[in-house]
Amino acid sequence: MAVALLHALRGGHLDIFPSEVTAAVTMGEAGVAIFFVISGFVIAHSLWGREVTPGSAALFIARRSIRLDPPYWAAILLALGFSVLASLVIPDRVAPEYSVGQLVAHIFYLQEILGYEHINPVFWTLCYEIQFYAVFALILATRSTAVIAVACVMSLLWPLGVVPDVRGVFVNLFYSFLLGVGAYYSWKSYWARPLFLLYAGLVLVGAIVHSNPFALISSATALLLVSVALSNKLHTTLDWRWLQFLGMISYSLYLTHNPITGATFRVWYTLAGRTPVTQLMGLGLSIVTCIGFAWVMYLCIEKPCVALARSSTPHLTALSMRAKRLLAT
Repeated sequence: MAVALLHALRGGHLDIFPSEVTAAVTMGEAGVAIFFVISGFVIAHSLWGREVTPGSAALFIARRSIRLDPPYWAAILLALGFSVLASLVIPDRVAPEYSVGQLVAHIFYLQEILGYEHINPVFWTLCYEIQFYAVFALILATRSTAVIAVACVMSLLWPLGVVPDVRGVFVNLFYSFLLGVGAYYSWKSYWARPLFLLYAGLVLVGAIVHSNPFALISSATALLLVSVALSNKLHTTLDWRWLQFLGMISYSLYLTHNPITGATFRVWYTLAGRTPVTQLMGLGLSIVTCIGFAWVMYLCIEKPCVALARSSTPHLTALSMRAKRLLAT
């Protein structure tokens, strides 16, 4: 919701807040750092106690694809549809032009790497997430402590400011994901705690020295996760029904809030005009609309994909075994 409010502000839909409020709203950018850390925590949980091989890593990636792709593709179509609709109803608005390469790159989360403009600006995080999942699974599949150690050390080069950022490739933010992984391992295994604290401490030092808020929020989130988990409060802290509901629909909400927010404000201002009062009313209306749309999308697309990803595991395993036998032959 903080990210959605930030984008409503940056989209030019609101101009009534004083500078102090605007500065606070810009902290919504921290939501991405928190999301990356929690993602690493959750992925580590899904793989904990399992023997990760190249085959099982491929199955893991396939399940993630079944889980994530259809809602993402639906969000692409939504953004395209709203762009075209806006060009038809808004005077002097030029119709968007998208190349085949740009659309194909979006389908496979490659637009960041290939340098295409995002159809929806929020999609960049999905590109990174897919890279995180694939690389992390392949690292574990090596079953080599040395490879894991090298990956962790290399990931520190960016928050410590040793090398410049690389746009489009996961390496500069991989530390955020690994902080979540380390937080989970620290919860489950005593031996991992000093290594995690060292890693998180180095990220924290780099964040302070280089004034890097993303790294600061990432390390703070990971340390908070560990403290809550070790105090046996992970299943009770923030266990409020309304917050759990937002968490349930958060993926759909993230994917769709940008075009829904823009369309809601535009229709509302056309009907009610733009005043300080109508801006506040429009903000409430846009939040309700975004949540309602995300809930419908969750029920119609995301929830069935979650069920399909879980039920597909035996079939994917059988397919993997047949592929291995074929390759052996």
